[in-house]
Amino acid sequence: MPSFEQSSGETVPPTPNQDGNSPADVLATEPTAPIPVRQPSPNSAARTLELAVLTADQLVTDAKREAESLVTAAQATADQIGEASRNEAAKVAAELSRTKAEQLAVLDRERATAMARLGDEKAALEAQIATLRQTETEQRSQMRRHLTEQLSLLDAPRSEPTAVVPD
Repeated sequence: MPSFEQSSGETVPPTPNQDGNSPADVLATEPTAPIPVRQPSPNSAARTLELAVLTADQLVTDAKREAESLVTAAQATADQIGEASRNEAAKVAAELSRTKAEQLAVLDRERATAMARLGDEKAALEAQIATLRQTETEQRSQMRRHLTEQLSLLDAPRSEPTAVVPD
C-alpha cells in the first residue's frame, strides 16, 4: 500500500482511481474519517541515512578504484610511448653515427687521394724546377763563353783591312 507522508501531520486529499472515482466516492457508504499520514520513524530515517552513506562510500571507493586504474593505464601507456621514443632515438643516433663514420671514411679517402695527387704535382714541379735550373746553368755557361770570345776578339790586334776592289 502506498504511503502518504506529510511532514506536519495533515491529511492527504484523495486522488482518483483508475475508474475515475476517488477513494472518497468508493468509501461513501462508510463513515469518513481522516486518513492518517504516516510519519517516518527515527529508525527508518537513520537507516535511509546509513544506506545513503554506504552508497556514497561505495561510489567514492569505486571512483577511486577507477581513477587508480586510469592512472595505471595512463602510466603504462606513457611508459610504452617513452620506451618507443627512447628506442627510436637510439636508432636515429646509431644511424647518425653510422652515417658520420661513412662520411669520415669517404673524407679520409678523398684527403688521401688529394694528398697523393698534390705529392705527384709537387714531384713534377720539383723536376721541372731542376730542369729549369739545369737550363739556366747551361745558358749562363754559353753566354759566358760567347762573351769571353767577344772580349778576346776585341783585345786581339787588328790587321790592316784589305782593299776591296770595285768591279
